Amino acid sequence: MRKPITLLICLVALSVTMFCPLSVQAAAPLDPTADVSLTLHYQKDGQAFEGLSISIYRVAEAFPEGTFELIEPFFSYSVNIHDITVQEQWKNTALTLNAYIVANQLMPYRETVTNDAGTAVFEHLETGLYLVSEVVADNNSGTYVFDQFMVYLPTPQTDGSFDYDVEAKPKCVNYVPKTEYRVTKLWQDAGRQTDRPEEITIDIYKDGELWETQILGASNNWSYVWYVSDEEQSNWAVVERPVPEEYKVTVQKNGGTFSIINTHKSNQEIPDGPQTGDTSNVTLYIMLMCISGIILIVLGIYNRRCREL
Repeated sequence: MRKPITLLICLVALSVTMFCPLSVQAAAPLDPTADVSLTLHYQKDGQAFEGLSISIYRVAEAFPEGTFELIEPFFSYSVNIHDITVQEQWKNTALTLNAYIVANQLMPYRETVTNDAGTAVFEHLETGLYLVSEVVADNNSGTYVFDQFMVYLPTPQTDGSFDYDVEAKPKCVNYVPKTEYRVTKLWQDAGRQTDRPEEITIDIYKDGELWETQILGASNNWSYVWYVSDEEQSNWAVVERPVPEEYKVTVQKNGGTFSIINTHKSNQEIPDGPQTGDTSNVTLYIMLMCISGIILIVLGIYNRRCREL
């Protein structure tokens, strides 16, 4: 059964930040045959997310007299899109429709990719009710989740007209920051730089399991950086394989930075031989023994002369 779309339009408009609620009945009828467009801006914290795959699904058609109805295959799912009075219900409707899309592997009505400004543009669309899918944006600073939502094309305006070229900024509903980790190769081989290999192999371990292998060399400034979600509490270790023949290796860690230090064997001090006991006063002991010997000799000579007298 078709029902008036006025309330529907008002509530769908609340789903995204750039829509305004409708307070009066539209003065002009909707043109269901009109060409409409949808422009979405995926931006957050001063960042624009390029290369995101955006999918939209047309779930209902609109009619000139102000009615609407689900279309196949969504009509067969018996999802309620009428008599909705609060935005939370629209969020649940979007979640329900998305579940059917995933379960039945439905193809999107249209797909596109965001440009370097984080903008996705859909042109030459049919009028109707659309579902914009959830999008996960991942970069070095963290993981951003932009919520799925319903949008009606065209969108009613407060003066009773319709906007056939709609722009919206999807809401970011979750953010998980990332921690930067770095491994850097340092050389202690002054005058022996020609003994360095052109590159080295580093194995990175996460919780005791090999996570990845990287090659360090002059091309990457002997350094590698990776980023891990703060939700992951992991233990990291780095190993150089193999250590160059002329070097000894030491690993240092400061926060999330690992330093692999290769010291040339010729630069290392030769340790003293093994020692036992306390040798700090050997010289003093020898001097005391010599003095004691001299005293004993003098005393012996003195005693002999006394006996002769």
